Amino acid sequence: MRVVKGFIAIVALACSVATVSAQDVTPVPHKVENVTLKTLAGEPTTLPSFGEKNIFFFYIDPDIALGNNKNYKFSDEVEASGVLKGENIFCYGVLNLGDTGLPRKMVRNMSAKRTAKNNATVLDDSDHILSKAWGLGDCNGKCALVLVNKAGELVYFEKNDLDEAGRKNFYKVIEQYR
Repeated sequence: MRVVKGFIAIVALACSVATVSAQDVTPVPHKVENVTLKTLAGEPTTLPSFGEKNIFFFYIDPDIALGNNKNYKFSDEVEASGVLKGENIFCYGVLNLGDTGLPRKMVRNMSAKRTAKNNATVLDDSDHILSKAWGLGDCNGKCALVLVNKAGELVYFEKNDLDEAGRKNFYKVIEQYR
């Protein structure tokens, strides 16, 4: 009987933690402000094209590259599709280095080498500045998809793995902002 009661207590605790975790995200859409992050070289910078264009970025915990995160794999598909190209949208990546267990310097160096080849912009959020300021909640172990319109409203945010319907919805949403 003790084991059953203990198990029930653990399940109840897990459910309450999951509820708090789900509630730590500010509902979309909501207004956000530009924030100062760092370049891969460690220089302070604000988000490129914020308020000038619609911006889309992947907010990535580098640890997921080692696992089986569906959104991380989906990010390759999205980049290859060309859907993120358009005169009204600017796209880049933000590394959630505050949650990684990997050596930060190594991650920055590897990212810098990759961006030198593909001319991409990648920023560093080592201190959870973006996730805190924008109410993104716990993004540990996640590859979040983030879309902010020109007016500075967070209009799309998904950090959980997208299923087929979610992927189709993403393409539908992003098309409106290209």
